[in-house]
Amino acid sequence: MIRFEPLCLCTNSVPGKDLFHALDLARACGFTYVELAAIDGISEQVNVDLLTDEALGQIRASLESRGLACFAVSGHCDMTDPPSFRRLLQKLRFAGAVGARFLNTRCGPPERYDVFLKNVREAAALARELGVTLQLESYGDIVGTASQCGPVFAELEGLQVGYTYDTGNNFRFARGAVDQAADLRAGAVTPTYLHLKDASLLDGWIRNEAIGGGQLDIPGILSALEARTPVIPCGLELPTSFRVWAEDLSFDFLSPDDQAVLETIRSSVDYLRRYASFDL
Repeated sequence: MIRFEPLCLCTNSVPGKDLFHALDLARACGFTYVELAAIDGISEQVNVDLLTDEALGQIRASLESRGLACFAVSGHCDMTDPPSFRRLLQKLRFAGAVGARFLNTRCGPPERYDVFLKNVREAAALARELGVTLQLESYGDIVGTASQCGPVFAELEGLQVGYTYDTGNNFRFARGAVDQAADLRAGAVTPTYLHLKDASLLDGWIRNEAIGGGQLDIPGILSALEARTPVIPCGLELPTSFRVWAEDLSFDFLSPDDQAVLETIRSSVDYLRRYASFDL
């Protein structure tokens, strides 16, 4: 049985921009570790453009008062876009300031690979200074599935960079047409962080359900991952606040209430106990 050390809740599982409300729900579900959302255009519960020293102090105090620790930051952006990349460096500094060990990001379009290589080296150097690992997430851009991205990580060897395997992203960009258990068994790159989502494709819409409620083979994926790395940190990511139109991958934002969000989180945790070992 694979071991999650730790299992943390991604705060983008809670709709809206109110980080402190998301922290309340994380605590209500018994979590100790969280992954804070600073995702450009999707879940900006932490907006680094507005992050004053006072705001940073409030976030630290809010974590402490709830008995929570920030294990990771979701800092997704296009690393090849100059303004987005400048924000990524700010997000890395924020991650260091709140004690996070990882920062997750997407990369950017393959046609700007040279820009990505330059920028990822700069970001990785800063990450090393801050004691943070820059995690490149499977997103279907420069970095995709484990079978696709071996050459990218070979070129980044020796940098403070890891690979985040995101099951929901892999489902989305492939429109469900990838066997993720087989991909993990065959891929050249071993993940160093897991974003765990479930997903389904129905009536043209890709949705993220509670773990075990979608179309992904969660037991098979976890078994294949365990064969490569029996212990891995995991961010439980349940973004029920949007669905994606499969044809063009455009987002449609939704507003589930707190009770629905809590039920999704709790049922996911209960399901995972059958296939993974973890402490909250």
